[in-house]
Amino acid sequence: MGGFEGTGVAPAAPEATAPIPALQARRQAPVQQAATAGETYVKQVDRVAQKVAKALGMMEVQYLAKSKREYGAIAYKGISPNYMNVVIKIAPEHELQGYYKIEEIKQSMPEEVAKHLPLIYKLTNMKKLGVEWPKEQSNEPERNLGVIVMEELETLPGPIFDLIKSPPAADDFVLETFLNNDVLFNHFIERYLVTQQVNRMVEKFLDNAKPDYDLGDIEAVKSALKERLFLLRNFKYPRFEPSMFRRADLKKQGQRVDILKPQIKRLIQQALKRFDPGVELISDPVTELANEFGADLMSQARAIPTEPSQGGQFGIMSDTGALNDFKRAIKYMMNHGIFVSDLHANNLMIRPMTGEIVIADLGHFESEKNLPQSFPSF
Repeated sequence: MGGFEGTGVAPAAPEATAPIPALQARRQAPVQQAATAGETYVKQVDRVAQKVAKALGMMEVQYLAKSKREYGAIAYKGISPNYMNVVIKIAPEHELQGYYKIEEIKQSMPEEVAKHLPLIYKLTNMKKLGVEWPKEQSNEPERNLGVIVMEELETLPGPIFDLIKSPPAADDFVLETFLNNDVLFNHFIERYLVTQQVNRMVEKFLDNAKPDYDLGDIEAVKSALKERLFLLRNFKYPRFEPSMFRRADLKKQGQRVDILKPQIKRLIQQALKRFDPGVELISDPVTELANEFGADLMSQARAIPTEPSQGGQFGIMSDTGALNDFKRAIKYMMNHGIFVSDLHANNLMIRPMTGEIVIADLGHFESEKNLPQSFPSF
């Protein structure tokens, strides 16, 4: 489930094997350690979940995943009375507010937006179900946790998860995935070549290479640059060799750009040679272009910002087919007073029957007080 660490049932214990005699002699009686407050909380929620499941008529309830927050939500999977696979989320009651708000306005949303929100079958809490908090200590405060029953979703496929979780500069595999995606990389180069900064550099180059240049020459230079830069995806960077993944000295973005510069510079130089009477005339523009392109490539934002409502930028990688539709839905909600947050990769899942990306955790959503009764078309 969204924001949760680890899913599934704990693996079966391995078969017992005879202990090594030398180690057996050194063994001491195990030391009993007191359970932490967080561990006690999880055990208490487990007992609550079983009682909640019984009250709701759920069958075959099993632990699924837990929030990274010490006293956060814990999810279980089960089978409903009408034999549907569902997820039962036991969460702090304040998280219910986000679900209630979304459920109130979901019916008036366009289908293209609503499909990216989970199907919620029931919203309630322990007290309404007649379930009491199982205190471990007499002075322990009462808890009235929320109960959310929702559709069962699947984890994101690896490639989509990698595109969402971090920008290229923060993750080597994501950068390599980006470079090897022809559509994304082509889109990035096209965006790069239309900037004022690049226009000035191209004009500076043409002032030396062809003083009587015109607009056609500028476009020809850009086409040559695009053609050569696109070959960048075919290079095997030292950064991506397995032995380099452990190189702590290459973790900083500036150091990665330094690795890219020589190869980018060579491609740009090859692209400009056809317009230039002498290599010595293009040295400065080549270096400048290589530096700018390398820096821009490494500074891309993550595909889907964690906090888009706080001004987080959608990265170039959000333009993939699978993510572009989802990105439009997020922007639509923000434009209509729904404040979307906490969109890290663990909070997004896939609806298995349709392949749609779904926001699995609505506990941190907020909305304006006076939202429209109905939304305009998507």
